Order: sequence, then C-alpha cells, then structure tokens
Amino acid sequence: MSRLLEFIEHTILTITATAMAVIAFTNVITRYFLNHSLAFTEELTINLFVLLTFVGAAVGLRKHAHLGFTLLFEKSSVSLQKLLTMVTGIFMALIFALFIYYGIEMVQFQMMTSQTTPALGWPQWIFSLSLPFGSVLCLIRTIEATIKEFKQLQKGGEQAV
Repeated sequence: MSRLLEFIEHTILTITATAMAVIAFTNVITRYFLNHSLAFTEELTINLFVLLTFVGAAVGLRKHAHLGFTLLFEKSSVSLQKLLTMVTGIFMALIFALFIYYGIEMVQFQMMTSQTTPALGWPQWIFSLSLPFGSVLCLIRTIEATIKEFKQLQKGGEQAV
C-alpha cells in the first residue's frame, strides 16, 4: 500500500505544481499582452497551493524531512526515546484526526449551504476537500513514521532515518 500511496502523492504533487505554474504563467502573459488579469487564476492557485502543502507535508513525514530539535531526544535513554516517540506520534495523529473531522464538517457545511467560489462560481467544497484528504495522507504517514521509528529503537538503533 505504501508504494501505491507514494505514487498517488507524487502524482498529485506533479500535477498540482504543473497546473500552478501553467496558470501563473498564463496570467502573467495575459497581463503583459492584454493588460488584463484573469481573476480566477488567483483563486485556483491558492486552492491548489493548499493541496500541494498538505500532500507535501505527508511526503515530508514519510521521508523524515521535517525540521526538529533532537538534542534532548538523542541524549535520552532508549526507553525514554520509545516513550517520546509514542507520545509524539499519538499527539500528531490526534491533530490530524481533528483536521480530518473538522475538515469533513466544513465540507459538509459548504455543501449544505451551496457555497461557491467568488471568481469561478464553483462549489467551494471541491477545493475544501484538500484539508481532510491531505490530513488523511498525513495521518497515514504519521502512523507509518511512528511505527518505523519505534521498531528502529527496539532494534537498538538511536533514531530511524
């Protein structure tokens, strides 16, 4: 499943970044040659950026690429490192679970009230799906990273890489 999830993440990142670049470039060209800005491009790029951020965060979790202060962790005993790993993983999982829950509530509310985007008039919930979707990816990657680090600590290593 992890390989499939990795493929999905990279596909979303590639398509989203490409779409953002094309949209921004198109807007620059129309402003330069037609002296007219396309209002909908800002709406699209902002919402695509939210999706890019959440999916990118999930990839960062998988690759252990997020910044962190590890001096105290590394100087702790292995048993304390295991405890800290589990506590951190649980807190992160809870935060992403809350994002999922409230993201779904937000999407449902937007569907119920038929909210639309200002420039395109599209249903707002389509763009808002990036919050719960990205949070699901981050939750999965948090669980994977916590398990991987805990197993690494059980084997006697200092920290999973």
